[in-house]
Amino acid sequence: MNRSKKIFVAVAILFILASIAITVDIFSRTTRPGAKKHLPTSIKN
Repeated sequence: MNRSKKIFVAVAILFILASIAITVDIFSRTTRPGAKKHLPTSIKN
């Protein structure tokens, strides 16, 4: 492999890892609708 191809592969791997990290972060901050069953706004007595 020549130098430019090695640089391209390294940048591609970093981009994929960053995308996965951002996706995991977003999904950890959000919940599915109905996942939290005991929210104060949903409990109506």
